[in-house]
Amino acid sequence: MHRWVDHTAELELELEAVSERGVFEEALAALGGLLAERTGGEETDTEPARHRVSASAPDRATLLAEWLSELAYLAESQGFVPTRAERLELTGNALEATVVGRRASPPHLVKAVTYHRLAIWEEDETWRARVIFDV
Repeated sequence: MHRWVDHTAELELELEAVSERGVFEEALAALGGLLAERTGGEETDTEPARHRVSASAPDRATLLAEWLSELAYLAESQGFVPTRAERLELTGNALEATVVGRRASPPHLVKAVTYHRLAIWEEDETWRARVIFDV
């Protein structure tokens, strides 16, 4: 589950999943859904596209921000709208994934993934996270 919270020049993403890995998958789904919604369904290529994504960070919250930053970069530089992780491995404070999506013309929406109020935690057997995007 995820929920977007609008702020002036920012979008806050609240995530909830049954596992820590699920938070990373839900973050991909949320960003991909936002980009697809703003793209209006226009595709530049009907074949699915795949990208390998690697990220590392000193802690899991920062790793989540790096993951989303990599996906936002692919959207801006390659016109890639992610739909799902075909493979996603979390090892220590590193992530390796193969992401499936489509080529489109997504808007240059995300300027940056911020560290303001960035968090990931487990509460009552549910993983939660919060990320704020500068838009």
